[in-house]
Order: sequence, then structure tokens, then C-alpha cells
Amino acid sequence: MQNLFKDLRYGVRVLSKNPGVTLVAIVTLALGIGANAAIFSAVSSFLLRPLPVPQPEQLVRPAEIAEDTGMRDEFSYPDFADYRAQSTMFSGLAAEDMVQAALSTQDKSDVIYGQVVSGNYFDVLQIKPFIGRSFLTEEDNAQGAHPVVVVGYSLWQRRLGSDPNIVGKKLRLNNREYQVIGVAPDFFKGSKFGLSMDFFAPMAMVEELRNSSKLLDARDSHWLNIIGRLKPGVSLAQASAEFSAIATRLNQLYPDERAMTTRAKVLTEIEGRWEEAIAVLRSSAAVAMAIVGLILLIACANVANLLLARAAARRKEIGIRLALGASRRRLIQQLLTESLLLSLAGGLLGLMLAYWITHLLQGFIPVLQYNVVDDFFSLDKRALLYTFVISLVSGIFFGLAPAWHASNPDVIPVLKGDSQAAQRGKTRRFTLRNSLVVVQVALSLTVLVCGGLFIKSFRHAQTMDPGFGARNALLVSLNPQLVGYNTEQSRNLYRQVIERASNLPGVEAAACVMLLPLGDSSSSTGPVLKEGETLARGSAGRDIMINVVSPGYFKAIQIPLLEGRDFDERDQAKTQRVIIINQRMAQTLWPGESAVGKRIFIGIDSHDPLEVVGVVKTGKYRSLAEDPRLYFYYPITQSRGSSMTLVLRTSGDPHAVVGPVRNEIAAIDNSVPLFDVKTMAEHMTWPLWGPSLAATLSLAFGLLAILLSAVGLYSVMAYVVSQRTREVGIRMALGANRHEVLKMITAQGMRLAGVGVGIGLVLAVALAKVLSSLLIGVGTYDVTVFVIVSLSLVVVAFIASYLPARRATKIDPLVALRYE
Repeated sequence: MQNLFKDLRYGVRVLSKNPGVTLVAIVTLALGIGANAAIFSAVSSFLLRPLPVPQPEQLVRPAEIAEDTGMRDEFSYPDFADYRAQSTMFSGLAAEDMVQAALSTQDKSDVIYGQVVSGNYFDVLQIKPFIGRSFLTEEDNAQGAHPVVVVGYSLWQRRLGSDPNIVGKKLRLNNREYQVIGVAPDFFKGSKFGLSMDFFAPMAMVEELRNSSKLLDARDSHWLNIIGRLKPGVSLAQASAEFSAIATRLNQLYPDERAMTTRAKVLTEIEGRWEEAIAVLRSSAAVAMAIVGLILLIACANVANLLLARAAARRKEIGIRLALGASRRRLIQQLLTESLLLSLAGGLLGLMLAYWITHLLQGFIPVLQYNVVDDFFSLDKRALLYTFVISLVSGIFFGLAPAWHASNPDVIPVLKGDSQAAQRGKTRRFTLRNSLVVVQVALSLTVLVCGGLFIKSFRHAQTMDPGFGARNALLVSLNPQLVGYNTEQSRNLYRQVIERASNLPGVEAAACVMLLPLGDSSSSTGPVLKEGETLARGSAGRDIMINVVSPGYFKAIQIPLLEGRDFDERDQAKTQRVIIINQRMAQTLWPGESAVGKRIFIGIDSHDPLEVVGVVKTGKYRSLAEDPRLYFYYPITQSRGSSMTLVLRTSGDPHAVVGPVRNEIAAIDNSVPLFDVKTMAEHMTWPLWGPSLAATLSLAFGLLAILLSAVGLYSVMAYVVSQRTREVGIRMALGANRHEVLKMITAQGMRLAGVGVGIGLVLAVALAKVLSSLLIGVGTYDVTVFVIVSLSLVVVAFIASYLPARRATKIDPLVALRYE
């Protein structure tokens, strides 16, 4: 320990004597470590950060699996009740689902988001309210009998003035008074990860909040999620086996009401929260961490080169210490201590950089109708620990080779004062500096290729045709059923809103839609059978995505009508039920035929045909990267459309009609709250946020990589020039001209860059294959990207080699001949 303190003091003195080299090394490391810490924090936010509850590792999310439909994590309430009653592996199973509600106060009415939860929800999560209490057993048993609510901490502050006496007071949700029984703690935002819930209501109130019936009784209605806490010592495999056994019994008891579930699986809470997206998230996280890992390796190679150059100036000091009896191990310990001081200082500065980067990442969160937690990308304890660990590892990594190399000089020449002679014989044999430059160039090219692919993917995503018009459109969401409207009243309201909005100045078309394309929700139905088709035995049939729209929707959103007609006044509740399908569905069900006039059935035993009256262009519905999907639309006059979005096609800036639209809807009924008012361009931030984030970060990291490589190559070539000063002087004294000297030095740097580019291309090809699933409209081996990146790196390498070489041409031969 005494030696350690001595090494630390001596290391601080040595580093302070070379402030320029020390500062460059610290900044270089800070860039690499800061990028790693920031991206790790983002990855941790998605894949590592548990719910802020006691013992979160015990939390799980069950799912059922069927051979035809795959994994599904939505359950019916009767199934949940049976699972909870029959399971023995859990200390508790709770149900949850997300709902919206109209919050009415004296000054305004807003739409807020919360969760309906089973009565034991807070007990399972082991959350105690900040104020008041959680739910009682009887408040979750009697359907609609106990309108009570636990409000979220954010809502308590934002709308309720942080009232310390809020317990016992009333909140008006969906035109009904709810008694506030508690306030959730500040750290708990709910179990919908990343979103901040405004309230929690008992599951017994779900039918009132959703204005729907039979949700609590229908076994074939799957809509809620289950979250459970395992008993101590119980494994996921044991819990999955028990759930599968219960599923089998339920299949036998209710064969007509349950899907063909083959087994059940209990997932960790983190795996379950993302469902099928977990694989994409993991691959994206792996790519992101690999890229910033390469950045850190480039930074370490750069600093290692700096330390090698500094060690050359300390040969005499090291030789004297060896001559006085210092062991090589002792010298390596001292030099590594200096490296660790550099890395820890770089880590501290990198942490500040990471804090800034995470704030930038927060700005990439798309425009959503929900409340996103404010600190989603914040640095947590895991990120701090990760930063400390990679700082230590980096210090050892970039310091070990220079320490080993510098602690082994030829003592005799050094003591005679010829420190250069001790290295001349090794210069051509030992090429550690050159190897580090090759590594930097190779890794830089790999990072740049990844960045080029992501940038091209983002540009393609921006310019690709999503199947609808994204310019000059305003979106206004409203849900009249939250304030007591029934289905027929809702239809009348939407009809009046469309008529009034269509007559506003600057509005070219107006219509309503239940689900916006490329939104964060979707709906499907099945099995879908065309007329005359029978379902194969044991098959679940085809599920097809559906939507509900008003007449004029396709004009308002600019989806081309390819065949047939739009919905109109002929399509009423008591007339022939009709649908409009997309081109993909038409080609799949009736290839080579006209789909207009054809009929389909929903369900095996259905006797209610749906007639196709139109075919529209196939578009993008859930993501920009998706393959063409089968899709069809119901008319709002023949469907139950609850929450709808008004789509306004404008001739100019869509923001200009926000006020007039609000006034028109208020004139019809000012109790109907508007929410999620945005332009279509703002809506597109959701499908584009992933490609945009990847492109921006890749560009930034690519520029950082090429900068570090250029600095590394320049420093090595500058060192080469200093080492070959005498040789250059002799050559020029013997008649070599400046052009030959320039060519000789530059060629040495370009050879290193050429080897690095060759190795980098091999690495880039390997990594690009991993990126294929994350790219939109870009080939894995895009020749343009590979060529442009390679040429760019060669140009940068030439400049980094040319500048030191040009300096070498200005050497005075007489001065060089006297150079030692």
C-alpha cells in the first residue's frame, strides 16, 4: 500500500510535467469512455433497468404460446382468476391494463392515462403509497361498486397542486366521481415501462372506464397483462411448468372459449415487457455497444501510442532506475499506475460527457400521446459502475504494452547517454506503434461503414413512400365515450365534427380513423376466410389487421383508391356489411381476379358476409421496415368506433387550423376533450425515431473515430520523422530532393493506412451482416457506402501522413547531421 501511494504521487508529478500530452490523453480517453457510458446507459434503460420496486428480480410476466399464433401475453380476466387461484409458485399474481380517462376540473377537461389493476397489485409489487392507502379486497370484487383511485405523483403535483389533504377528495373521471384513497410514491410511475401513469383504478371499474361490457366475464376476450412475484427459490422453469399444466386444464374445461394454447411460459419482467421486440432490442443494443467499444479501442490505441512516444523520452530515467537495482516488475507497476491515473481522469471527464449525451438522447424521444418519464436515459448506478470498470480496464489495456516495452531498454547505451542507439536496432523489428495505427484505421473504417449504412437507411426511411401523404395534415384525437356517449351518439358527433372541419378555411379534406398508420397500436381479427373456403383441421387460420374509418378518409390521408368505391351513405348499420381491402389482401385472396364484389367471413361459423367494395394501395401500417401486410377497413357507420382521430388535409400550415378546429368541436360539445393534437410530420417521429437515432449516433461516432485515427496516424508519422531526422539529413546531403523525401515519408504512412483499410473492410463486412435486420431499404453490402468510406479514410490518412512528411522536407542537412 505504501508503494501504491508513492507511485500515485510520483505519477501525478510526471503527468504534470507534460501537461500537453496528459491533456490530449485524458480528452481522448474521455471521448471513448463517455460514448461507452452514454450508450450503456441507454441500453440499460431498455434491457437492464428493472421496475423501481423491492426485489425486482422476483418479478415475472407469464405468456401463453400456441403453435399457429405464437406467444401472446394478453389474458382474459376469467383465465387470470383461474391462474391466480391454482398457482402455487407465486407469492402473488396481479393483473394490469392501460386505460385513458377524461379528467374534468373546473377550468378544463383533459385526457389522462392510467392503469386498471387487480386489488393486490401494490401488494405484489411491494409498493406503499406516498399518502393514503392502496386498494382493499372488497374494492376489487364488486363490479363498478367502488369508484376509488390512487393518483400518480406527477398528476398530484401537476393538476392537484400537491394537496396534502387530497385523500378523501373526489376526482371526476369519465363523468363519474372517484374518491382519492392514496398517492403513489414519486419513484413509482406504474408498470408500463417508460410511461408515467396518472392514476390507478381497481379492475372492477374497467368496464365503466372503458365504456365496455363483458370484459370481466368473457373468457375469449384477451386484453389484460399479468405480472407476478415468484416465491423465493422458485425458478422460471418451475413456474412455466406449473402455468403450462394450468393452461392444459383450462383447455380441457373450456375448449370452445380458449385458443389452442399448447403451453405457457413465464418470462422475466424485462423480457416480458417487450414481448417479441426483445430480440430486435437485444440485437440493436449489441450493435450499439460494439460500435462504441470500437471507439474505445481506437482511443486506447491512440493513448498507447502517446505513452510509447513519452516513454522514449524517459529511457534515460528508466535505465538509471534499472541500473540502481529497480526490478522490471516495479517499473511496470509505476508505469501502469500512471496509465490508471490517466484513465480515471478520462473516466471522470467522460462521465460528464455521458451526462450531456444522455440529455441529447432524451430529445430523440418521439412525440407521443402518453407521459414519458423525464429521466428515461439518465445515468443510473449501473452506468456509474460500468464507467468505473471500463476506466480501470482501459488504463490497463492501453498502459500494459507501453509499460512492458519501455521497461526493457538496453541499459549500457542509455547510461552512456546514447538513448537513441538503444532503440535503433529495435525500430525495424518491433512495430508496436505501426500495429496500433493499423488497428485504429481498421476499427475506424468498421465504425464508418456502420455509420454509412445507418445514415443511408435513415435517408431511405425519410424518403420512402409509406403509402399515404405525410405533408400538410393535422391530427386531432377525441374519445366521446369517455364522457358518456354511446355508439350512435359517437357516430353523430364524428359526423358533425367532419362536416364542420371540412368547411374551415384552408381545409381540403377531413375524415376520422380509429388507428393511424405507423402508430403505436394495432388491431387484428381472424380467422378470415374468403367465401367458399374452409379452414384446415387444427389450423388457427389467417389473422388480418383491421381499421375503422369514415367516408373520405382515403382522400384526406391521400391513400390511392385502386378499384371500386369509397365508403358512402349507402353503408349503414342495417345494410350489407362492407369493407375496403388493400392491394396485398386482394392479390393474396383472389390472385388475377377483381376483388370488388367478393366476400369474406370472420370466424369459422360466421354467416355474416363482408362484401369488398374497394381496393386501396398497400402501405406501411406498423413499421417502415415491415413486409407488405394484409389489411382491411370497416366503415364507421357499421362498426363501433370509440376513440377516433380526426385527419385534416390542409392547403397550408396545419398549425393554423388548430384553434378553429378546437372552437368547432367545443361548439358541438365542450365536454369532449381533445388530446394528442399534432401534425402528421410530428406523428412520423415515432416510426423514424429509431433510424434517426441510429443515423445521428453513427455519424457522430464515425466522425470521432476518423478524428482519433487521424490524430494517431499523424502522431506516429511525426515520431517517425523525429527518429529519422539524421537519415533524412544524410539523404538530402547526398543529393536527394525534397520531393523524394516527401514521397518516402508519406508512402510509409499510406502503407499503414492501406493495411488498416484492408483489415477494416473484412471486419466491416462481418459486422454489416449483423446489421441487416436493422436497416431499411439498404443492402447489407452496399458498395457505395464501402467505397465512399474507404476513399474518405484514405484521404484523411494521406493528409495525416503528408503534414509530417512536409515538415521533414524542410530539415537543414547540416543541422540533421549533427542531430543526436
